[in-house]
Amino acid sequence: MKVILTAYRGKSNPYIQLLTESLAAKGVQVGLAYPGYWTLWRAMREYGRPDIVHIQWQHPLFLASRLDKTILRTVLFFCQWLTLRLLGVRFVWTVHETLHFGARRAGWEMAASRLLAQLVDRMIVHCETAVPLVADEFRVDTGRFSVVPHGHYDGYYPPVPDQAAARADLGLPADAKVILFFGHIRPYKGVDKLIETFTQQNVSCARLLVLGEPHATAPWLAPQLAEQAAGDQRITIRFEYIPDDELAVYLAACDIVALPYTDSLTSGAAILAGSYGRPILAPKLGCMGEFPTEAAILYDPTVPDGLTQAMTRALAAPLGEMGRVARQYWLQFPWSLVAAETHRIYETVLRRARQLQPSEALE
Repeated sequence: MKVILTAYRGKSNPYIQLLTESLAAKGVQVGLAYPGYWTLWRAMREYGRPDIVHIQWQHPLFLASRLDKTILRTVLFFCQWLTLRLLGVRFVWTVHETLHFGARRAGWEMAASRLLAQLVDRMIVHCETAVPLVADEFRVDTGRFSVVPHGHYDGYYPPVPDQAAARADLGLPADAKVILFFGHIRPYKGVDKLIETFTQQNVSCARLLVLGEPHATAPWLAPQLAEQAAGDQRITIRFEYIPDDELAVYLAACDIVALPYTDSLTSGAAILAGSYGRPILAPKLGCMGEFPTEAAILYDPTVPDGLTQAMTRALAAPLGEMGRVARQYWLQFPWSLVAAETHRIYETVLRRARQLQPSEALE
């Protein structure tokens, strides 16, 4: 079986690498198609005609820096889809998020995504909660979906060191309650609300660490957050990309990872935290709402003081035990399982395609 995965070049998410390696272990020949005007045709010229094109992160296929380029890229993508479909290629789409956060042309992306949802053979999401959410957004039937869990990150990142050593290395008190936020800093991630809520906690031993590179689309955000945190010596901020070896130290040093997003379907940061034995503090949004309560402090994002109440609970909770539960929960989702489920979907799609009459081939 030959599969082409659409991907994007980035330094912060190993999802594509781990999926590719696990599928290869199942005997699937995998080629990667990077964003551009000729994404699929270029990949097919390099790897040959695939049996399946597996789409990930749809926004690079539709969005560009200017409106005219956005229109051209989208039109060319669907022309490529038609060409490959006429050649008998089938399409599977894993929906990580319904929209690219911060995109200037969200309406265009949504319209293109809804068209794509009508054209693919199967859609994959990472949890049961996501099925009706995505189906409603893209206006398709829930019967077109399969659920494949997101694999854990245990073993990919550097080993997490001893907590006492990590705290000594970072200059943190050994008895502190340490809350960590990490990842790209974007408006929807709620870091401003996190800092505001933390400053209201009258707990002298608490610490808040904020790590991440501010996104270029929100240049005003970093100065705002720095100003918010300036008066509280318990808060440490690093506005930069954190290499994996350093991130492992911060994960070891913290007690809980806070992800107070205002919108989310799937969170790689939440999965990384759980993979390395750290509970999360997060809203009940998308797949995060399915995390076991023994491994997460979850709150209703529609409640005005939901984050405040959750943080108060977190600072008094048995976070060490919760972290152990979180790790055990995520270890049940190895990439071998992800590959097996994904491969089964490929086979089902191809088997159905062989059963179609020629007149049905484009339906």
